[in-house]
Amino acid sequence: MRDQLRERQIERVHTLTYALLLDLVAWFADLREPVDERLFPEYRLPAAIRGLADPRDRLASYCSGRLLAAWGPARRRWLEHGARLRPDLGPSGTLEIEGLDGGRRPLAVARFRDRSVVESDAGRRYLGRDWVVTERLAADLSRIENAAFRLAGRP
Repeated sequence: MRDQLRERQIERVHTLTYALLLDLVAWFADLREPVDERLFPEYRLPAAIRGLADPRDRLASYCSGRLLAAWGPARRRWLEHGARLRPDLGPSGTLEIEGLDGGRRPLAVARFRDRSVVESDAGRRYLGRDWVVTERLAADLSRIENAAFRLAGRP
């Protein structure tokens, strides 16, 4: 019974982390369409969320409002710069989770490869960087309370 609970907790953290990456990229790329489960089978949030065309609305369903407000200015600068993103996040990564035993809010640390292409008037830039996202989750795993991205290898 305890093992099944732990499996569900790990799956929930994985689901939130995957959704965060996909929806955040879609929001910054200004893509407005529902998540196609045939293209993104690992996006396991409910159909009511997956069906929302606006990625910010999807993010709002499982991220704190404070977190979305913090990302808003960065997104505006990105869009004002005129850069366009062709997202390509690596097919695999790592996910470490602490604090599932209760008593504190869980912490998840995911590492992933970014192979996206950034297009601008100056041309194309091909990315090939590893990123780390650190997430502080609600104790009941209902939402991501805080998240920070950094290049791997940097503090």
